Amino acid sequence: MLLYSVYKQIKTRLNGLGIKTFWYTGQYQVGKANQSLVAPAIYIQMPADTNITFVGKEVKVAKKVPITIHYLSSAPFKGVDNAVQDAAIEDHEAKLKAIDKLLDGWNATDTDGQVLTQQLTEIKSNSLQYVSTNLVSVITYQTDIYSRHLRR
Repeated sequence: MLLYSVYKQIKTRLNGLGIKTFWYTGQYQVGKANQSLVAPAIYIQMPADTNITFVGKEVKVAKKVPITIHYLSSAPFKGVDNAVQDAAIEDHEAKLKAIDKLLDGWNATDTDGQVLTQQLTEIKSNSLQYVSTNLVSVITYQTDIYSRHLRR
């Protein structure tokens, strides 16, 4: 199933936050050859494998597909309790809430109003994990994705 159009709609939805957004390929994972840190950044992780069901009239659906959003921000004073670190953590949390407000319950449609996904529903989160001098939070949403657009 082609997922790029769904990725593009999510990226467009998040553009208003003013944070660079990328397809997730493990960019911030320590020790990866392709490590590329941009902070702040949003990484959209689309599933590598999906089970697809034919539902009729040339429509295929992948059900309960996880889409994971990684938010990475700078928090340079790990382990230090000071006003700069507190402000970095508060800003991180505020941006994470803004991301969730834009995505939770939202469904992707193309420019013609064709349905690409059902509503995104948060199913898992992991926040405030340190990676070097950065904070990372991860929210996983679940949705159904259609391979042929359905009219609303």
